[in-house]
Amino acid sequence: MARARRKVVEERKKDHLRIVLEEDVEFVRSTWLEYVEPVHTSIPELDFGSINVQAKFLNRVFSAPIIIESMTGGTKEAEKINARLAEAAEKADIPMGVGSQRIAIEKPELAHTFSIVREVAPRAFLMANIGAAQLIKHGEDYAWRAIKMIEADALIVHTNPLQELIQPHGDTYFSGLLHNLKKISGRIGVP
Repeated sequence: MARARRKVVEERKKDHLRIVLEEDVEFVRSTWLEYVEPVHTSIPELDFGSINVQAKFLNRVFSAPIIIESMTGGTKEAEKINARLAEAAEKADIPMGVGSQRIAIEKPELAHTFSIVREVAPRAFLMANIGAAQLIKHGEDYAWRAIKMIEADALIVHTNPLQELIQPHGDTYFSGLLHNLKKISGRIGVP
């Protein structure tokens, strides 16, 4: 049963990449920026070189208020994507989160699809990632394993109940999440 479940999760990871690459997933919604009309300033009286867009996040200063959000992992394709994103994060001095590490915790031979990020970006600020359902079920153990896998600077606990409810074989048990977050927050060594 556990082996079949891991296979389903691995196939789902591949589906996520395939869907984004091959299907129409664009969502068109107005940001209302079409109603904004910037006022032209031909003499700006400004030194654009003096503009500082640095941002402080989790007690570290980054070059810009941008995060490479959690994306993927668990497949050969994902390993390449994670490596490139990590290289970009380090070069741009911005933080990066990896996709859900559950697949690699349950199937250690896939850990390299995540740990590649620290190999290619030794100075980057990296965020490990586990799902709320896994934190509820496995607690601190999964948190520690995710952090250790990529030598993370922080931990993301993703809560995507709608996706879990509508995707095949999703994890739909979220009771006790807040309790478990409070329980591990001071004990895992990273924010």
